[in-house]
Amino acid sequence: MKFNFFKKIWGRKGREEIKEDKKEETVKTIEIKRGAGFKILPLITEKTLKLVQENKYTFLVDPKVNKVQIKQAVENLFNVKVEDVKTMNYKERERGVTKIKSKRPRFKKAIVKLSPGQKIPIFE
Repeated sequence: MKFNFFKKIWGRKGREEIKEDKKEETVKTIEIKRGAGFKILPLITEKTLKLVQENKYTFLVDPKVNKVQIKQAVENLFNVKVEDVKTMNYKERERGVTKIKSKRPRFKKAIVKLSPGQKIPIFE
């Protein structure tokens, strides 16, 4: 019988439990251009919900992805027609005031405008 002190006291997960959690990811991945897959995550905040009324939807994507790939991914995942894609790149930066500092990773935010009359149900 193996006794795992940290698991018992601090509630840390074992290797088997971590592997099971990784398998249960709910993030959709789409493959475009010769097996190069990337994640597309919907960004839901108060500001982005106001943009939904203008038929604009916001997603977080990999910084290496271009507008054409984002357009194809949204059209394939949600079966909608995309009119326009606007992107914003955010740099990696340090956060923290005291001795303990961490880095916020870089990311890209994409605002996708759909054709009139089309909706994405995730944002409803």
